[in-house]
Amino acid sequence: MMRLDLAAALALALAGLTPAGQAQPAAAASAASAPANTVRQEYGKPLQAAQELLRAGAAKEALLKIDEAEALPSPTPFEALMVQRIKAAAAFGAGDIPGAVRAFELALASPLLAGAERRAVQESTIRLAVQVKDLPRALRWFKPYFDDGGSDSELRSLYPQVLGVSGDHAAAVRESQALVKANDAAGKPTSESLLRTLGASANELGDKPTYQAALERLVVVAPSSDYWADLISRVNARDGFADERLRLDVYRLMQAVGMVLEGSESVDMAERALAAGQPIEAKRALEQAAGPLAKLKDQAGLQKLIAQVGKAAAQDSATLAESERSALAASEGNALVALGLAHWSTGAADKAAALMAQGLAKGGIRRPDEANLRLGMVLAGINGRGDAARSAFAAVGGGDGAADLARLWTLHLRRSPAGK
Repeated sequence: MMRLDLAAALALALAGLTPAGQAQPAAAASAASAPANTVRQEYGKPLQAAQELLRAGAAKEALLKIDEAEALPSPTPFEALMVQRIKAAAAFGAGDIPGAVRAFELALASPLLAGAERRAVQESTIRLAVQVKDLPRALRWFKPYFDDGGSDSELRSLYPQVLGVSGDHAAAVRESQALVKANDAAGKPTSESLLRTLGASANELGDKPTYQAALERLVVVAPSSDYWADLISRVNARDGFADERLRLDVYRLMQAVGMVLEGSESVDMAERALAAGQPIEAKRALEQAAGPLAKLKDQAGLQKLIAQVGKAAAQDSATLAESERSALAASEGNALVALGLAHWSTGAADKAAALMAQGLAKGGIRRPDEANLRLGMVLAGINGRGDAARSAFAAVGGGDGAADLARLWTLHLRRSPAGK
């Protein structure tokens, strides 16, 4: 997933080593009496040679010099620490990542390693362990790293991912949600990878509300047909959703978010639009689905439907002006709302929105939640009308599914031109 920078590893390994020329002579400094932060000459000589070889890019040769130092008896705590730090860099340079991790862990066992230096070694250990997919070892150091004050944002985001891949889905959800909450508080977006981790682990736990919440964020952060298809299908399948009555509205949302309807879905959409008194929309649905429709087996039935829809659409188009006069004269606004949808189907979204708003204001609407949902849909397609669309969606209530669709439209609006 992530790679440790070799230059950083070398700098970490070489920092703090007293050069061999400044070390106390072996005869004058036993392990017990040697100064705390120096190495004796017998250790300094092979370690200094290893440093020079590392600088020259000869990591494998450096490892041989480190072997010489490791073979020496009675190292001081500082000498033992420096051997492992330099060995970690040499192993890394030689391509022995597991060996580098083991050396870093031995360094972390030293009480002399503290503060920022300790956190840097912990970071390197975690990153390298993840790189070689040694996830148990990586997880061993995440919590100590954070407890010691580690704050690397990349590692913080990586932690729940490693937890999820390791099978600790409850912890992955907990850590992911904490990061999402912190991002929200700071006004920062949450990455797609973290939201995918949250959703995947919630799904493994059977936590449907958390999974759907992750999907709702994903369609805003990184909208795709796959995310939208999953989200819409879950909303559509929930208990109490009036699918028969709202199926046409589901198709409308699917098209708006960029999903391509299958041939059978386009036929169903056209038939429902025709039955709802919107033949122009039915005709448009069939015209936009020429490719998928060509794959249907029942081409004779399709041609019959196309002819029926075409005839009804032509008649509807020819009488739009007359229908408008009649709708304006009506005592309630249902006809104006329906007429607005007909104009929307022709591409006249501004006029459609005006007629629908007029119909809602007139009152007597049979299903005001659905009327507001469809007004919001029309406004969502008009640049600069995002606030009006959100107001329409906010007016949608009830438990039959219209409010669920309004919420999804609001999510889509955050990415559409009208919502910006």
